[in-house]
Amino acid sequence: MIDSIKQKLAKLNPTQSTNLKKAGVLIAILYYGRYKTAPSIIYTQRSTKVSTHSGEVSFPGGMMEDEDLDLYHTALRESQEEMALDPKLVELLGSLNFLISRFDIEVNPYVAIITEEPNLIANEEIQEIFEVPIAYLLDKKNMQTQTFQRDKMQLEMPTWYYNEQKIWGLTAMITADLLNTCFDADISTGIVR
Repeated sequence: MIDSIKQKLAKLNPTQSTNLKKAGVLIAILYYGRYKTAPSIIYTQRSTKVSTHSGEVSFPGGMMEDEDLDLYHTALRESQEEMALDPKLVELLGSLNFLISRFDIEVNPYVAIITEEPNLIANEEIQEIFEVPIAYLLDKKNMQTQTFQRDKMQLEMPTWYYNEQKIWGLTAMITADLLNTCFDADISTGIVR
């Protein structure tokens, strides 16, 4: 699985960077012990006490700061701050193309694997840390498609409900991009005519 993901990510043609503010997020795949037969992705639910994306499900990550070497280091730094993820446990596999958020931020997703059990502890920005099996996300009966209005366009977006969590919006679009790119999922996303 790891080599296949690396090869598929290496085939992506990165799009040119924008002049927008930039953020890095980490798509961390758990792949040790029981996760070797059922790899899972780490998600976070933002605290209802934070001003941005309050209560929403997201990947760990955030805005690039001057101290960051690059956007991958932004994703690592933010993952360590938000959920105490030790960067030494993280192996980068590659990156997906960036997406633009509804707040006009260039969001750059980095795909990584974790092969040892991390001791994750949520900080005050995070209400919950949870994981979703990749097999669950790939099973189309677990996905709903919703249509949203954005800038006078109708967009088709996948949505997943897992336990009490709703994976939707940009997080769902990044998830779909990961599944399409690395697992040949053929999940429809984009503009509806």
